[in-house]
Amino acid sequence: MPRVSVIIPTHNRPARLPQAAASAGAAGHDVEIIVVDDASTDETAEVCQTLAGIRYVRIERNQGVAGARNVGIFESTAPYIAFLDDDDLRLPGSLDLQADALDQNSDAGFVCGAMIMADQNHQPTGEIIRPRHAGGDAFWELLELDFPVMPLSALIRKECLLRVGLLNRQVTTIDDWDIFTRIAEIHPVLTMQEPVGSYRRPTPDSAQGSSARASQLRLAARHQRRLFLLPRAAALTWKQRGAIRRRTIDRVCETLAWSTVNEHLPARRLRAALENIGAALALDPAFALRAGFRHKTAQKLRREFRSA
Repeated sequence: MPRVSVIIPTHNRPARLPQAAASAGAAGHDVEIIVVDDASTDETAEVCQTLAGIRYVRIERNQGVAGARNVGIFESTAPYIAFLDDDDLRLPGSLDLQADALDQNSDAGFVCGAMIMADQNHQPTGEIIRPRHAGGDAFWELLELDFPVMPLSALIRKECLLRVGLLNRQVTTIDDWDIFTRIAEIHPVLTMQEPVGSYRRPTPDSAQGSSARASQLRLAARHQRRLFLLPRAAALTWKQRGAIRRRTIDRVCETLAWSTVNEHLPARRLRAALENIGAALALDPAFALRAGFRHKTAQKLRREFRSA
């Protein structure tokens, strides 16, 4: 039986798939690679026929990333599961490193490592995202969107995942945050500072699921209300839940503001900038209209419109 099952969902992106699959194979010993073709209409099936060492599973009706990952879970045979997007890369030996950590901590639900941030051509940008949390009880940080974990950086104990249920297809683009939060509510989390993968940072026109940051963060803010129904959160007082909610909204708005001022406006991505501003206004008009954010954004907008 394999030690780790790597599930790679894909839809109409065959060009990057061979590199992703190869990185999964080099990431550990006894690795089962399951490519879930989510009803692709291009040459994905033909490309997969050329890839050695993978198990190809095709879905005839598009299920979205969460649905494709769930199909991969049912197909998997290993005790540990890793999700790998078809445009990201696992680092050599990273799965063995994380599987060893889970072997030594039998109560842990998943282990989270660091990620090397890369541009659209997988050239490192120099930024590495590392877990700030020391491990253990990470539920509250995850609930508040204050724990940087993504499918690329995590290895999950399969029995813990199945204990809380499958990925939620109704919250596409944040289904990973949802499942990590639900696992962390009842299981400890491990962290490590070593990089385990290379993440292709999305841009507004990259067609990646995470590229629409404004809509993604608005969905996360709405979905948090459902996560408040989890037993540990439901046991809080209204005041305690309100404080968590306030911190989360502030964090989301700050992220949107930073992205607007430092990423979109300098790159003249005015549509993305306006979407961020609109999302911040919808979540918290008072935050979005604070003098500092309003002044910086207005200055940048004036400069861009004048030079357009």
